[in-house]
Amino acid sequence: MDKKQVEFRYYDIPQGDIVFSLTGTGWYKEYGEGRDKLHFHNYYEVGHCYAGEGEMILGSKALHFYPGCISLIPTKELHTTNTFGEKAGWEWMYFDLHKVLKKLYPDDEILRDNIGHRLDREGQLLTPEMNIQKMTFFVRGIISEMENQEYMYRDMVLNLLSMLVVEIIRRFQNSELPERGPVSIDIFPAIEYIKKNYSTPIRAVDLARSCGLSESHFRKVFEKYMNMRPMDYVNFVRIQRGCALLRETDLTVAMVSEKVGYDSISTFIRNFKRLIGCTPNRWKTDEEYAKNKFMNYNVTALKGWLE
Repeated sequence: MDKKQVEFRYYDIPQGDIVFSLTGTGWYKEYGEGRDKLHFHNYYEVGHCYAGEGEMILGSKALHFYPGCISLIPTKELHTTNTFGEKAGWEWMYFDLHKVLKKLYPDDEILRDNIGHRLDREGQLLTPEMNIQKMTFFVRGIISEMENQEYMYRDMVLNLLSMLVVEIIRRFQNSELPERGPVSIDIFPAIEYIKKNYSTPIRAVDLARSCGLSESHFRKVFEKYMNMRPMDYVNFVRIQRGCALLRETDLTVAMVSEKVGYDSISTFIRNFKRLIGCTPNRWKTDEEYAKNKFMNYNVTALKGWLE
């Protein structure tokens, strides 16, 4: 597979929430960038198709989807959706699977790791004929709560999400999953490392070590998958987190700069303007501009970085 076509789409769950959702009329549309242009996310993805039909690529598999289908896609799974000129309607939700497992099984790390490893191994497209009524109910309930945000909606989402994850565990319990095929993300441990340590000094050698690769080989593999250098990606994550802090807290630009790992506020501002297209101060003070720009930024992820 030509790994130059792989894209990483980074989403940021709003502070206080445990789910990020993509819903509404904008997601009833034509889908398709071709079978050779795949992407993956930093969170576990669950999708619900409510209209139309088409093809979903999961790893090396091409699967037919139609109304009532549910997609379960781990963070490492390369995938895309194609409707070949027709329209289809999808609702998407993203969450940190391992954080939910920790809430479900706080005192059993071994059980959490075993379940997480099994659910991370392969994505699935579930059809209405597979007895997925409960799962559909939980997914629709979560998305409805996220859309309406009524009183105590976060508590409802947490409970529904916990039940959804248990239902997913049941689905995988008796299934024999093959080992992952030739499509895999060798540099994913580095992405996880950056996610956890973006606020501290990061060197390429540390990232290479997390993947069990030499630094020179790691740099080649990373650029082949991501079409960007490792330290460019570190900047991307830092600025992404900076966007959220500027919107959601009263921290000054200087404080945010330090919190996301920059030694110099001028470096933070320069990288922010290059990636976002405005100054941190405008982002922080112009609420309408930031809102519109932020949603586009989340959805397009690495627009401007990848061809």
